[in-house]
Amino acid sequence: MNETVSGNEELAQSEERLRIRKNLIEAIAETMDLYGATHSSGQLYGIMFFENRPMTLDEMKRQMNMSKSNMSYAVRSLVESQMVKKLDEKLERKELYAAETDFFIVFQKFFSHKLQREIDVMMKAIDDAQPNLTELILQEHTADEERKLALQDLHKLRHAQKYYEWLQQFVDSLRNGEFFTNKAE
Repeated sequence: MNETVSGNEELAQSEERLRIRKNLIEAIAETMDLYGATHSSGQLYGIMFFENRPMTLDEMKRQMNMSKSNMSYAVRSLVESQMVKKLDEKLERKELYAAETDFFIVFQKFFSHKLQREIDVMMKAIDDAQPNLTELILQEHTADEERKLALQDLHKLRHAQKYYEWLQQFVDSLRNGEFFTNKAE
């Protein structure tokens, strides 16, 4: 009889741990959603974070109950942001993936990836716009009011460019780990 109680207690403890884990996975998904990752990508990362072993796409698909295309997209975005690694080894000829579990590294990879994308998009737009605005300002037949507005836009772009140059330095520092010198091990 004592073994049954012990077995029931173990089952209750396991169910409680799984309930807690499910809440934490949902919190990870909500947090990642705040920063532009899909909710399902966040859930998948949370599942992989707690799994403590590499997983195949089929295992992920079963746990997430997602279509193959949605699962592939979620995995691809996690790999792209370097929160999940595609491993060199395989399990029965199936690709294996493992989550990065150090939140300092996750933060470093995720945010440097997102911020670099923002920098690249905006700097290209600024670089493309500046010569066109300059040309508009310098054209002899540009109306005074139009010239004034183009000049205002050019000044705003130069200010934005300084911000994106600063942000690039921040991203470079983030990638180099300069902010994590005092992290707890």
